[in-house]
Amino acid sequence: MSSTQCSLELGNERYIQACTLKNGERRVDIREWKSTENCQFPTKKGISLPLQLFKTLTLSTDLIDTALAKKEELNYHVGANIFISVKSDSPCVNIRKYWKPENEENLVPTKKGICLRPLEYGKLKSHLSSIEKAFPELETTEPCFLQEDHQNQLGMLRCAVCNPQEYQNW
Repeated sequence: MSSTQCSLELGNERYIQACTLKNGERRVDIREWKSTENCQFPTKKGISLPLQLFKTLTLSTDLIDTALAKKEELNYHVGANIFISVKSDSPCVNIRKYWKPENEENLVPTKKGICLRPLEYGKLKSHLSSIEKAFPELETTEPCFLQEDHQNQLGMLRCAVCNPQEYQNW
């Protein structure tokens, strides 16, 4: 069970939540919920990000906005095989986990993730400050790619977050 510090609506029964898991890990959950007559519960449609990856997502909003405005393709690796993608023919922002099948070269998308419509993405951006208030440590959280051991290529290649498929080969 987890405790929720902050729950903010994105629209269409989708929410962004700041949660602390029972093991103490803090995560940001972007998820679709389902309502019944007397209760509301989370569905599998969504993604849960540790603070370090969420910080990377917050730093990438300018890239996402530019891709949306110019109707360009964007495929941005947040870390741990989670990508933010924008297609040139769609105004949606897809945040999704990928995996690499055995004997394949390319990563393929999993069901873990969520595609945010333009209004939902706009609300997500407007709620970033509220999430930072719920988790003040986000202000000092350093994205993986900015850490001291990543200032050379070998450091990045040995990182399980930045290079999940190949990090053990270095």
